[in-house]
Amino acid sequence: MATTPKISRRSVLKSGAALAGTTALSLKPRRASAQDKTLRVLLAGDPFYYAIEGLADQFQQASGIKLQIEAISLEALQARLTSSFISNEPDADVISVDQMWLGQYLESKWILPLNEFIKADKDSAINDYVPQALYSMNTWRGQVGTLPVATYGQTVLYYKDYVENAGVKIPTDGSWSWADYLGIVEKLNGKEFSGAKMAGTVVSGQQPAPVVHMFTQLAASMGTHWFKSFPTGKWDFEPTIDTPETAEALKTFLALYKNSPPEAVGYNWFDAGMRFAKGDIGIFYWWTPYAYLCKKDGYMTGKDSVIAEKIGIARLPTAPGKKQVVSIGGHSLGIAGNSLNRDAAWQFIKWATSAKTQKDMALFNKFGYQFSDFARPSLYKDPDLIKIYPHLPGQLADLEEGNGKIVRPPCPVYTTLEGIYGLNLNKVLSGELTPEQALKETSLFFQTILKGNFLIPYQQESYDDTLDATKALMASLA
Repeated sequence: MATTPKISRRSVLKSGAALAGTTALSLKPRRASAQDKTLRVLLAGDPFYYAIEGLADQFQQASGIKLQIEAISLEALQARLTSSFISNEPDADVISVDQMWLGQYLESKWILPLNEFIKADKDSAINDYVPQALYSMNTWRGQVGTLPVATYGQTVLYYKDYVENAGVKIPTDGSWSWADYLGIVEKLNGKEFSGAKMAGTVVSGQQPAPVVHMFTQLAASMGTHWFKSFPTGKWDFEPTIDTPETAEALKTFLALYKNSPPEAVGYNWFDAGMRFAKGDIGIFYWWTPYAYLCKKDGYMTGKDSVIAEKIGIARLPTAPGKKQVVSIGGHSLGIAGNSLNRDAAWQFIKWATSAKTQKDMALFNKFGYQFSDFARPSLYKDPDLIKIYPHLPGQLADLEEGNGKIVRPPCPVYTTLEGIYGLNLNKVLSGELTPEQALKETSLFFQTILKGNFLIPYQQESYDDTLDATKALMASLA
């Protein structure tokens, strides 16, 4: 196995890196030659990578296929893959694909559709997936483009000792509103506890992607959408950003920031999570891997944090009268369109995403137990895993209310839009724009970008991309 470069802590749990151009390739299928003895696997450096690397010998011994595994930051991953595909110079056989890249990669033929692989190989157990996870991360226009190796929802974490000391009750079943949540944050803010001045919460305010990831979960729970009609029905990309619902959500988010450490305006994903792990934050909501990452003092150090055994977990709030929508993101594995080792690549993907391997990843204990990001419902009900990760039943319940295509819609120019949105959200936190100004400006920029990319008016064929369509696809493949 190749030596892996050290992963910066600022590359941890990053989704939404910049997408490059969408030049399509006409790649003809190639057969693996006898000389192709090593399978190259290129991954993002999230927690799943460390477990896969630690278990790689199992795959090599069972399959006889040698592995060369490399992990890099998400930005570097996207840049390398884009260069490889545009130049048609093979770089890797199996690649880690972010949720937001799927449509571009499939339509540009940068990855292979997996439908035929799944049909021909019943060991993939396609029926043992949370449909909402496959819908959010892996399907595009009736094709399964990837399979999930690390599926993230969002959840609420709180410092149990401090919350109990403050006399606050947390409704862990999700029977609370965002107004209730903000009230609790305000009650927890500014008090002294264990020699520290406590902040009520912490936000991830860095632009562009981190602040968008956090704000859009809150906004989606309050009933907002990015576009008039997408991904279901007849696609209409007229932006619906500048609405009363989004303004209310942004005012709530700004209030949360005012009860956070001031430096949170520049916090990325990991900064926010590790600040909570330091023990001077009352409560915050974030991606589900932080339910275990916050138990450690630093990324993959193996050293317990001061709140390791004092973390409470609750389901997300919603808004009165609104159906909960949980953000689903994470990483999936695909076969590079220019790979010479397609059959071996499929064997690796099937192995890495299988229930057995995913359980072994959860039990991998080099840095402590640091993986519970499953897409298979059978694992959420496994008693061995629930002993280690007692939050699993609630995590599954949230995934079953998930819709990643609503929270961060994977339209063809998503990353450009995210760049504008994230910049203006950050300006609200820093006081440069009011919520109303930020949303009006964002909407105007969205319109310009969408018109310039021929998405307004949308004249291509739509696809009624519903959860039921994914369920039907799963049934046809099983």
